[in-house]
Amino acid sequence: MANNYSSDDAKNSLPISNSAPAQNGLRPDVPETPQTPSPPALPDTGARGNLRRLAIGTVLSNDRYKIENLIASGGMGAVYRAVDTRFNRPCAVKEMLDEFQAESERAQAVEWFSREATMLLDLNHPCIPRVRDFFVERGKHYLVMDFIDGHTLAEMLELEGNVVGVNGVHGVSEAAARSWARQVCSVLQYLHTQSPPIIFRDLKPSNIMVTKRGEIKLIDFGIARTFQSQRQATIIMTLGYAPPEQLHAMPEPRSDIYALGATIHRLLTRHDAVNNKPNIFSFPPVRSLRPDISIGFEQILTKALAPNVEQRWFSAEEMERALNALPPPVAASLPVTALSGQIGAKGLLPNMAGTPRPALTPNRVVSGSGIGATPAASSPSGQNGASSSSAVATNTGPVGQHIAAALGYLAAVPPQINQAYEAVKWAHGMDPNNALVHKIFGMVFARRTPPQADLALQAYNRSLQLNASDAEAHKLIGDVWFFLRQNPLQAIPAYIQSLRLNVNDFDSHDRLGQCFDKTNQLDSAIREYQEALRLASSQPEIVRLRLQFALGQVALRSNQLSIAEHAFVQVLILNAADHQARFLLSQVYERENKLEEAFTQCTFVVNGPMGTSPAVRQMYTGLKNRLGR
Repeated sequence: MANNYSSDDAKNSLPISNSAPAQNGLRPDVPETPQTPSPPALPDTGARGNLRRLAIGTVLSNDRYKIENLIASGGMGAVYRAVDTRFNRPCAVKEMLDEFQAESERAQAVEWFSREATMLLDLNHPCIPRVRDFFVERGKHYLVMDFIDGHTLAEMLELEGNVVGVNGVHGVSEAAARSWARQVCSVLQYLHTQSPPIIFRDLKPSNIMVTKRGEIKLIDFGIARTFQSQRQATIIMTLGYAPPEQLHAMPEPRSDIYALGATIHRLLTRHDAVNNKPNIFSFPPVRSLRPDISIGFEQILTKALAPNVEQRWFSAEEMERALNALPPPVAASLPVTALSGQIGAKGLLPNMAGTPRPALTPNRVVSGSGIGATPAASSPSGQNGASSSSAVATNTGPVGQHIAAALGYLAAVPPQINQAYEAVKWAHGMDPNNALVHKIFGMVFARRTPPQADLALQAYNRSLQLNASDAEAHKLIGDVWFFLRQNPLQAIPAYIQSLRLNVNDFDSHDRLGQCFDKTNQLDSAIREYQEALRLASSQPEIVRLRLQFALGQVALRSNQLSIAEHAFVQVLILNAADHQARFLLSQVYERENKLEEAFTQCTFVVNGPMGTSPAVRQMYTGLKNRLGR
């Protein structure tokens, strides 16, 4: 009998001015400066007359940046991968070329390029690349930024857009689209809440990159403008991604929300908006092309794509909250059929057709982790408070005996995974639609060597189909993404949903904090670490130490010094010999201009095992000089 778990965009860019159309008809990806003698260049490759590119090995800015290769180029600019020789780190060098025919075009390009540099210098968000340098050399403007090792979402659509819809439609998975949408909402909210608000104005798949860790980065801020200044400027847009108000040269922050909706629609369906009927703003419902997409996600996108700005999400933050409120997407191929009794395939079970199936009622409570914790007693409500995993009810009768046996095998030291698998297969044969049975399957798959993450996710999702209010199942999905897949971004929504169902779950707050920490969502990480600490009174001291230290580090990174100070003090109360925490505390005191306190803590560190560290010695000497000691 089988259980069905097997081991095995640049087009349509249009400039629109409040007065008259721009002369060149295309938006430059990189603006330019007046033409002057340039560094050694590669031979012309053809697209526009005498375009010149920097040769490999060219050095710029007093030999600091060495060009390695050309990443991307257009008619008016180029982006190179380079090495910052001062720090021996990769960077991206954006070059403005000079191929304009009219001085007005050149002046506009210089304005865009300079504005991008100035704007990025003032912004600080994990989804926005950092500017390292901005200079003019031999008459050309250069912008040096973080090198992003990844792909644009347009490229990701080609690489991973293999989920099949109707009529030949292919697109990315709903899980990937949601993750990207949440991150873009986060950075849009950051931009829109600047003073004055910043409107990106050209959000589309080719202007969004995703790193190998799944982190989103917005690129090409050349045409982003503040809400106050944009009304007197040339308005740039890409047809199919820009809403009606932008077509009339009146973009506002919610215009970016429309563009995000259009971007996600494109990634899910490959649908080209130029084919919309009766007009370019009438997108077909996502589920008409991709029936596997959840209704809730479709509704969020439909609201984002409302042609009437007043009918859209009020803010990117509101849209992000709606995305976070969705239950995790369920794969389309999850149904598990009844066991067949056939022998010889994977997942074997003897025929149980003649076995009586007793009435199933709750009997006792056991809990277990799908990753590696030991099952422990918990409350019948399934709300586990500060315990390591939430409760799951077993059943009376033969099926309950097999469930209890499977959980017992998982609780053994060491866990007896094969025996647990055999026991839960028997339970599945008696009750294939038991949510707990599928959750135990997930625990087994997650704890195998090597772990079978895909099968674990299938099993947990099937369990949630049968019991959507199981907080532990949501948490276990998060655990698979966080611990097994090492993808904290994908784990975040599962932990959030688990906490909606069980707000006082210590593990979920702790792990969600770690996910936010690893993805540089610092304010959220601080909030979750603080919640975990609120619930940590019964946790071992080593756990509380780890949490306080992590909280202090994140608070220091985000310059929330009072929180950082309190956290490191708490670490030292628990363990006065933690010299690393003491050194970080001295840094906090220095930033707070509490130089005496900083010097006192640093003196302890310099006389301890970290005393030979150059960073410690440098800080100690600096404080000593500032205090005149």
